[in-house]
Amino acid sequence: MNTKLATPSTNPMKYVAIFHANLNYAFLIPENYERVIRASYDVILDTFLQKFPHAKFVFEASGYTIEHIARLAPDVLEKLRTLIKRGQCEFMGAPYAHPIMANIPEEDGYWSCEFAMRVFERHLGFRPKSFWNPECTWRQYVPRAFRRAGVEYLTLDFESYMICNDRDYGWVERNRTRDIGWGGHLPWYELDPDCPFLHRPFRNIVPGLHGFCRSDRLVGKFLSYFRGNTPLQECLDNVRYWSGSFKPGATIVFADDAEYIGTTGYYYVKYYRDYSRSFDIEPDAREKLEAMLEGILRLGDMITFQEACETIPPVDEPYFVEDDFAWHRTYASAWAGTPEARAWDPIVAELRRTYKEKYQPIVEHGPHAERFRPLVEEFWFHLTNSANSDGRWPPPPSVTCEFNRQWVLNEIAATRRVLDKLAEATKDIPLPTPPEPDIPPPTDWRYGYHFTDKNIDDLRHLNTYELQHAIYYAHKMVDSNNEDKRREGLTLLQRIFDELDRRGMHGRRPPALLRHLAASTQSPSATPQTSARPVAIESEPASSSR
Repeated sequence: MNTKLATPSTNPMKYVAIFHANLNYAFLIPENYERVIRASYDVILDTFLQKFPHAKFVFEASGYTIEHIARLAPDVLEKLRTLIKRGQCEFMGAPYAHPIMANIPEEDGYWSCEFAMRVFERHLGFRPKSFWNPECTWRQYVPRAFRRAGVEYLTLDFESYMICNDRDYGWVERNRTRDIGWGGHLPWYELDPDCPFLHRPFRNIVPGLHGFCRSDRLVGKFLSYFRGNTPLQECLDNVRYWSGSFKPGATIVFADDAEYIGTTGYYYVKYYRDYSRSFDIEPDAREKLEAMLEGILRLGDMITFQEACETIPPVDEPYFVEDDFAWHRTYASAWAGTPEARAWDPIVAELRRTYKEKYQPIVEHGPHAERFRPLVEEFWFHLTNSANSDGRWPPPPSVTCEFNRQWVLNEIAATRRVLDKLAEATKDIPLPTPPEPDIPPPTDWRYGYHFTDKNIDDLRHLNTYELQHAIYYAHKMVDSNNEDKRREGLTLLQRIFDELDRRGMHGRRPPALLRHLAASTQSPSATPQTSARPVAIESEPASSSR
């Protein structure tokens, strides 16, 4: 044991390492599962267990992965349990079969997380609080799907956040080539290493769900190190650089495929289209990992992801990323645009539509729900497995692996068989009469579209999507015949434009708002003297082209 590592560092910057284990990986065939478990996962776990007992880390895995570790290598699973029990390892979950969460509906995403949670509870004895978002893809409903499954801490993507929130940064790093699946060779913005969004967590992405950003500025170097392309000292110098002035905070130094530690992983397929060298064993992996950890621990202490989210003071900004974004400065639509995805996603959508229209009202609600629960869960299990990402990857001119393709096709076929069972089981049960929609009494000021679970008055913590919806929410009140609501809407609209100014999104106030402000300043009671006639806020006149 390296006893020197037992002495806590005085460096206030803390480091997080997340080892992402996914056996449902492109070009990883079942015959090689145990090889990868022992050459990669066991090496990681055993290294921390034997050589670095005072270093904390995160081991993340999908439900599919944990099931296969339990079956093929129970001794490895026991090491994981031991490390978790003694508080050295935080286990982080992932959706069961590694779907792209932004490419499936919110309901599907929830079920995939729920099936994973059940696996973790069965084999580890608990439901983890932290989750990995595959490829960090984003739509506004993605965090809601995780939160519904009980997740409290979520991996976030730094580059996506900065592109969507910093104009100067986004002008340099935004990937405008949506027809390619990788943005790694694009220019890098000259970023201050003390950027708080790199070192501090975000709170309440949706209420009760917090997160921390990983960045390609750090992670890519270590992947290259394990492949023998980047010297270790260069990786450590990179960590030191991105630690900035070492203010209190945290930095995620590793958050990527664990399979590259111990095997060649997907490397030769990705860069050379050599399909014969997938997941070959790398005999010097343990030595490389030990050297990496020794170097990181010379810089500072290692903590868990949950500790980073809980103990580091958060930024006082909302987390906002535009729909379709993903890590590596690319897009979820890259995974949705492969030939396999274009062929299969409409099939999966039709299976989902059939279920929701013909069977869901009978089997998930009302007097028959308990009886049909096993079929309901069987349907959602196979349907969500049909969305596995790696059966649809890589994009042309590479080809997908036959096993991964067939696995997805088998899941689609299994989904069809469940629909046949549902058809037989419900043939004598009529569809229930749809309930009367729960529509509030009609008003002329209610927006009527649910766009956030946050407090709408807390404008500072609404993300940009929510803030722009809030403009329409306020406009609806401004158009009201109710004078009190009209004034309330104008006041809220003023606050929204002030918040836009604070974020650097300066713009001209609408004319009716300017009139309201002028009237407010002239009135001793600060109440505008206006007629009861509803006044719509006019848009600015379009400039004429000559």
